[in-house]
Amino acid sequence: MRSKTPVIVWFRQDLRLTDNPALTAATDSGHPVLPIYILDDANAGEWQMGAASRWWLHQSLSSLNASLGGQLRYFRGDASSILTGLVRDLGAAGVYWNRCYEPWRIDRDRRIKAELRKSRCAIENFNGSLLFEPLRVAKADGSPYKVFTPFFRKGCLANAPQPRYPIESPSVMNFDDSPLGPQTH
Repeated sequence: MRSKTPVIVWFRQDLRLTDNPALTAATDSGHPVLPIYILDDANAGEWQMGAASRWWLHQSLSSLNASLGGQLRYFRGDASSILTGLVRDLGAAGVYWNRCYEPWRIDRDRRIKAELRKSRCAIENFNGSLLFEPLRVAKADGSPYKVFTPFFRKGCLANAPQPRYPIESPSVMNFDDSPLGPQTH
């Protein structure tokens, strides 16, 4: 029996269905899926997207939304406030996303995880973009590599587990049909 409680899939830099571990895990969870995108200029600060990037983003989100049968929900603002509000309002069982590696995003994601844990919401995040995650490939003393060539030769090729195989698009997606407040696009 499938649950009625939704899980949220937060699309970020991974605007695709194929080889998207967060989407696959959410779809496999047995919960209806609420796919969202948040344009978070509030936390981006000086790293906000420029006009060309926003044009590309609009085109990519339109394509993703079409692939999702028009089910993608758009938000603009502080990602932490939006996610905690959605979890609270929907009683969401979990939030799934693929990791980003820019320092400002890492800091924001830590704060979001801490806030969501207060609501006892499951948080699942995945490597959706790198063959070898830098923090998982360390020198013998446990410290991170600071130069690429040794990172790759001694870490990735010699000691790291093999990269996973690409994941196919979920064949069936059960979408959440909860009514939400105003959205921005």
